[in-house]
Amino acid sequence: MMTVEKLLLFAFIPIIAGFSYAYADSMQGSGSMPMHENMMGSSNMSSGSMMNENNMSSNSMMGSNMSGWGNSSMKGGNIMMSSGNIDLSMASPVEGSSSAPVTIIEFGDYQCPECDAWFKNQEPAIKANYIDTNKAKLYFVDFPWAGADSIAAAESSYCAGDQGKYWQYHDYLYQNQGGIQSGWASTNNLKSYASSLGLDTNQFNACLDSGKYSDRVTHNKEVGLSKGVQGTPTFFIVGPSGTMQEITGPQPASVFSSSIDQMSTQATPEFGPAAVLVFVIAISTLVIITAKTSLRTIYRH
Repeated sequence: MMTVEKLLLFAFIPIIAGFSYAYADSMQGSGSMPMHENMMGSSNMSSGSMMNENNMSSNSMMGSNMSGWGNSSMKGGNIMMSSGNIDLSMASPVEGSSSAPVTIIEFGDYQCPECDAWFKNQEPAIKANYIDTNKAKLYFVDFPWAGADSIAAAESSYCAGDQGKYWQYHDYLYQNQGGIQSGWASTNNLKSYASSLGLDTNQFNACLDSGKYSDRVTHNKEVGLSKGVQGTPTFFIVGPSGTMQEITGPQPASVFSSSIDQMSTQATPEFGPAAVLVFVIAISTLVIITAKTSLRTIYRH
């Protein structure tokens, strides 16, 4: 008959396994896996992580560096390690396979010239080599800073998404980008783009006019602010083990390839050494108790 001690030890084994996984995961500095689209919740914003909207004013967009970045913040862009969840509950639909091991998260503005340059010159290589081959997936998170038309453009993309054409409309906006607040992303033009893509214009226009997705766009920008995003484009590359790298600015495709390849080779977390020690002790104790029980049974007979 199974003794109480043995039952407790057997019950303890899966607990040890779970602890060991968590231990190894924390040792790798993870805890940065993104929430998926169907996970609702707040963006975990605190007053210390909020950014003053004035930092995104026209004063920080002088010269050719018109991406919301301060003039001294880019210096060719940065690549850094980061941690913490990124709320994707209101981000774009996923582009690529949802089971792809590496996640690319882009914070962008449809009026941002550098976002447009990255979309046209670098993203095609990333899409061909990683997204289309199921090695990575992409989420776009709105971070409108360049004016009212940026907000309207972001909202319109989700109106197109209601008809299953989010990414087609997203691409069309960048393909037709004009000057900041020059009118190319006015409400009337956004509606004409929907017509060009064969969308039901009555449904699209009603969606855009109603402000159906204004809260969604606001939420996404707040997510970016909570993660310290200061300009666009900003990317977070998340590996299968949860490790995350931040890439700021329109970096070359080779920079993304290096990061994605590095993330792809990361091992899945294994048992941590402390958990293994506890596990061994538990098994050893179980063996000793079993041996003692067997000896008692023999002596009784």
